[in-house]
Amino acid sequence: MKGNNRRIAWRYLALHLAAALTLGSAGTAEAYYTSDDLNTDTEVLDYIENARRNARENRVTEAQQKLAQDVEEMRTHLRGPIDPARLPLALEGDDMFYDEATGEVYAKGNVRITEIDARRFLSDEARGNLKEQVVKVDGRSHMVQMTPGEPHADMEGYRAIYHYGRHTGHMEDVKGKYGQYYITGRRIEMYPDKVLIYDGSQTKCGAKKPDYHVSGDLIEIYPGKEMLIHQVKYWLKDKVVYTRPLHRQDISKPEKGLELPRVGYDSDNGAWIGQKFDWQLTPRLNAYANIRYYSRAKAKNIFGVDWENGGNSVSVQYGQFHDSDSHWIKKEPTFIYQYGHRLGHLPVSYNLKYEIGRWSAGYTSTHRYYGITITPDPLPLGRTARLLTSFGYGVTQESYDDSTVNGFNYSATLLKDMGKDVTVYLRYTYSAANAKNSLFSYDLDDYSRKFSFGVSWAFTDRDRIVVGQSFDVETRRQEDIDYYWFHDMHCAQLILRYRAKRSTWNVSMQFTPW
Repeated sequence: MKGNNRRIAWRYLALHLAAALTLGSAGTAEAYYTSDDLNTDTEVLDYIENARRNARENRVTEAQQKLAQDVEEMRTHLRGPIDPARLPLALEGDDMFYDEATGEVYAKGNVRITEIDARRFLSDEARGNLKEQVVKVDGRSHMVQMTPGEPHADMEGYRAIYHYGRHTGHMEDVKGKYGQYYITGRRIEMYPDKVLIYDGSQTKCGAKKPDYHVSGDLIEIYPGKEMLIHQVKYWLKDKVVYTRPLHRQDISKPEKGLELPRVGYDSDNGAWIGQKFDWQLTPRLNAYANIRYYSRAKAKNIFGVDWENGGNSVSVQYGQFHDSDSHWIKKEPTFIYQYGHRLGHLPVSYNLKYEIGRWSAGYTSTHRYYGITITPDPLPLGRTARLLTSFGYGVTQESYDDSTVNGFNYSATLLKDMGKDVTVYLRYTYSAANAKNSLFSYDLDDYSRKFSFGVSWAFTDRDRIVVGQSFDVETRRQEDIDYYWFHDMHCAQLILRYRAKRSTWNVSMQFTPW
């Protein structure tokens, strides 16, 4: 069969090539932006910045948009149900040849192989054998994927060979985006249970010369599980920041992304630079060091070990911690156990917490805390509003003055979308523990009953401002008013905070994908 027929049934090629490249489920790392601001509660709007970042990370290309449109058109012409074992596929080309006796197939000129589940393979020329279940592209090939439930992909490479019957193959000189990562590789080898990238790199920065990236002699990817990078190098622009023999990343938890250096300035401590280092000791055990240096203070470093299993988590922390009021506390060390779970089949979650440790702030005390928090699922109030609530009870004991502070805490937060780019919040909180009745002021408000409200406005694609205010309900006095400006650069974000009632500034810059 030869000629300009433009369309021929040819199954499984794009499906298996794309599936073998899968890195894991798409997702985004939950980042903090204002979450140390316990005074005006602007942290309740952090989800907006995470959503904006998620949209940038998962922005589709023109090729992906075209694929989605073509697949939708293919579905309109289907007759009868789809067999999952033999997904419909269309092969198009300016000139085509298929030998039914030998199984050989050949296409030349604007070759497009499109699978009904939104995978596409493009090239100028392709050849293969349906009986041997192999396809080869000697020149450039382009793979696009928009399959629901799997990472979006838009990648190019050369000299591709794929045995779709065995789910194995390789491609050379690969470059493009898969999921949230821009990746490169001298060679990719694909197997049913893993993907190997030789002399490869990954980054979330889409520039031709990325502001940052990670490279390695060998990258092992186990879909939905983990990624191992051997002889890894961490780069800022064209400079190697540091190296290590192995980097292990749990890709089943996309919120645990790569930590990169941050720099900034605040009125209390001066200029600072910080970096977090992680060591995945086992699949459930992680060690870390959060290093930060200040121009007006000593180094404020934090070291710790975290373990998770199901709803259980254990953490051991040592180092200097601070809140938005510049209350510093030294934990030397502290032990934290938490257990969180859904409450049966109810739309409610609960969290149990126990902490014991040596805390210091000019004096030293054995600090104990027991607490439970119950959090119902958000309650929709129409199409543009939702109510968030939480209830808890806690007990804090200190050996220094033999004190005990116990009581309830609760909060109710109303979020309202005023339009596509504007969101407001109203919040009422009560906490029996406060800075006046507790030994340590760290992470506590000065008063128990608080009313706060604020607004977020994204006035450009790269700029967003947040204004938050808080009031002491009992004295009816305004306690704080805070202003934030978020500005997205190419692969970095500038965050500026001004605390008007305190006349203090805080500026930070961190790398983000754009």
